[in-house]
Amino acid sequence: MTDTSPRDLADRFQQRWLEHNPFAATMYGIPGYDHLLPDESEAGEQAWRAEVGRFGEEAAAVTAATPAEAVTLGCVREAGAHEQDGIDMAPAEHTVTAMQFAGPATFLAVAARTVLVDPEAAEAYLARLRSSGTWFGQLGERLRTGAAKGRLPVAPLAERAIAWAQDALPGLGPVFTPQPPPGWARAAQWERERRAVADEVVRPALAGWVETVRELLPRARPSDRAGLVWLPGGQEDYTRAIRIFTTLPRSPEELHQTGLDQVAELEARAVRLGAGLGLSGRDEVFGALRDSAGKISAEEAIRQAVAAVRRAEARAGELFPQPLPPPCEVTPMPEVVAVSGAAPHYTPPRLDGGRAGTFWFNTERPTPGTGWDLEVVAFHEAVPGHHLQLSRLQLLTDLPALQRQRSLSVFSEGWGLYAEQLAEEAGLYDGDRALLGAISSSLMRAARLVVDTGLHAFGWSRERALDYLAEHVPMPREVLAPEIDRYVVMPGQAVSYLTGKLEILRIRDEARQRLGPAFSLPAFHAAVLDHGSLPMPVLARSIADWLDGVTR
Repeated sequence: MTDTSPRDLADRFQQRWLEHNPFAATMYGIPGYDHLLPDESEAGEQAWRAEVGRFGEEAAAVTAATPAEAVTLGCVREAGAHEQDGIDMAPAEHTVTAMQFAGPATFLAVAARTVLVDPEAAEAYLARLRSSGTWFGQLGERLRTGAAKGRLPVAPLAERAIAWAQDALPGLGPVFTPQPPPGWARAAQWERERRAVADEVVRPALAGWVETVRELLPRARPSDRAGLVWLPGGQEDYTRAIRIFTTLPRSPEELHQTGLDQVAELEARAVRLGAGLGLSGRDEVFGALRDSAGKISAEEAIRQAVAAVRRAEARAGELFPQPLPPPCEVTPMPEVVAVSGAAPHYTPPRLDGGRAGTFWFNTERPTPGTGWDLEVVAFHEAVPGHHLQLSRLQLLTDLPALQRQRSLSVFSEGWGLYAEQLAEEAGLYDGDRALLGAISSSLMRAARLVVDTGLHAFGWSRERALDYLAEHVPMPREVLAPEIDRYVVMPGQAVSYLTGKLEILRIRDEARQRLGPAFSLPAFHAAVLDHGSLPMPVLARSIADWLDGVTR
């Protein structure tokens, strides 16, 4: 027994996690960590693993006095276990990509999104740049360590990363994106120091990383051996990845079959709906869905997106209890983001209140979410999806930081997919074309289970994975190709979406059966959302405690 409370334990764990993951703190808008970089060295990772283990031992000795404390304690235990799994996977030993999910691309993506709200933040950012040479060096050392173990990067992704870095090196544009606070007396001197640090530290460090990758390239894995299964210890790594991203004890075989079954059901429903629109068979339905993207002007697309969001907000009180969040803003995304081809997506409110929750819409280029799937994307990203989930969370200021500041994709994206179905149950879709758009979105999430497990457990090539997606997801092949590389870079993440939705539906069905006529959908949604982003086992226990309270 210990006198430590679950809240105190969670707060200490979250503070140390943010210190070890300062890029996440910057992205969430949490001040106090912008001067730090992660310790990517093997020794640093193992020291953090040992510290996480001590938090786990402490958590095992803590007793929860209330259901809310039980949720917090469960979050600490699960987060610690997943953190250790992530360290044991050692992705830094073989992951090379131009995507912003790992390595130097993460550094530049974080730099581009850094906001310098005051002189202290500006000085912290400069300190991060000054220390970056050590971090880049650690990345290269981990890749050399991995290569010595036969854990090598994937050749096409490494080639793309080299080309990306060579393009970035001359200007290092993202490093210069954050602007000093207006009216700051030291701004000009600070700018000179930033340029010097970029020249003397950042640019040489990135060039050194490129040389390391170039040296490993002749030995890198070919495209047909892109999955973890081709690495020493890769099968165990994929088991860990599934645990991290689903928070559930799912096997690759089980997930693969779930994906196949869902794809078959969704395709059959698409054919039935298409028949009502005069479309005969799957190929005609899929062709119509592919052709629908970009057929209306950007102005009309955003008008329809706003209309869908406002329609959902008008009905939100039927689905959720108070407090309802402020209306979701729907605006064109910044041009620098839009020209990259980014699909419409939600930008959550900053934790410091400096930015409202916003559904960013791409008015520069046709993307997914601009055809028959326009409404489903709006419902997923805004209401009843991420805006309702995350803006509501910001109103719950008494929650521990661990539960407010971290986002588990199995919960957050599981909720987003659940919201797509909830919108259909509420009659929010404007006709069968919009429903077919929703099915196309669901097909992508179901196919991900097949492809992710295919790559990492069953040895599929990148080409076979892309062929499967192109056959079963009604989107252009060129849109789907980057998806495959994302799955290669982030094993297991792609299976979290549908896994989370199915688990929320399972829990809802059990609650309905237990409560019968007393079941309240708004009350159930509050019980799901109002503890923050939860691992699925913790959510299940939390809902069980809620049901006990309702039935007493």
